Amino acid sequence: MSLTSLYVNDDVYPFIKWAGGKAQLLNILDKFIPEDFNNYFEPFLGGGSFFYRLIKKTKNYSFISFLSDTNCELINAYTSIKDNIDDLIISLSHHQEKYYENPKEYFYNLRNTIFENNVERASRFIALNKTCFNGLYRVNRKGLFNVPMGSFKKLPLICNEDNLKNINQLLKHVNPIIECKDYKEALSIAKENDFIYLDPPYKPVSETAYFTKYTNNGFGDEDQKNLAKIVQDLDNNNCKILLSNSNTEFIRNLYSTFNLKEVKVMRAINSKGSKRLGHTELIISNY
Repeated sequence: MSLTSLYVNDDVYPFIKWAGGKAQLLNILDKFIPEDFNNYFEPFLGGGSFFYRLIKKTKNYSFISFLSDTNCELINAYTSIKDNIDDLIISLSHHQEKYYENPKEYFYNLRNTIFENNVERASRFIALNKTCFNGLYRVNRKGLFNVPMGSFKKLPLICNEDNLKNINQLLKHVNPIIECKDYKEALSIAKENDFIYLDPPYKPVSETAYFTKYTNNGFGDEDQKNLAKIVQDLDNNNCKILLSNSNTEFIRNLYSTFNLKEVKVMRAINSKGSKRLGHTELIISNY
């Protein structure tokens, strides 16, 4: 299959801001894309920046992409962009208009409103992501979104129509399998020579750096250990594995038999600019 010119330029980028997004590491991750693999798995999808880059770099392919995440609101947004782009843009344009009239009032009214319709759910999810603090996704014990409103020098663009339409065309062209499911279930069908990119909620580098709760289930040390066991099984099955995580002794020990590359990053999620610099992460691979 040959890609059209749309997918070999920079016209497609994440439609949301996601904690731990990989945009700043793409030039490094590029070097880890295998020249040959069967199918592609990304079970911690998030903003999808690496998936977009993979499609851009892989100009001829016959693989199936399996994209998944445990955040069902996020997955619903992807499927709405793929299947109902016109209705979604109309809804987002409405949110943008009303938000610009009275940002604070509209943000908290929208945050407290629950929709049953999938397109309206997706529109609410994207609008809140664009207007909340640092693009965080956090829910309380009842599963309700509770991130406060963000502070902006310039009101954010809620409906980026051009990018949404480009993503719609990419998803229709590539036709990935997009599902809300746990990584264990998602990876249970991975086979030899499949390429797997894992970007789990990171192990916090300190007791106060706890931004791992992107669903109401969290992702703690036991989850990290369970993931490492599955990664080892996938390695034994000759899958090609690429993983990102925090540069901590705990993570280094979990993946001590793999290739570890330390890279510098900026932690944009920190509310204090002085604490965003001087951080490192690990890129882990078995090839």
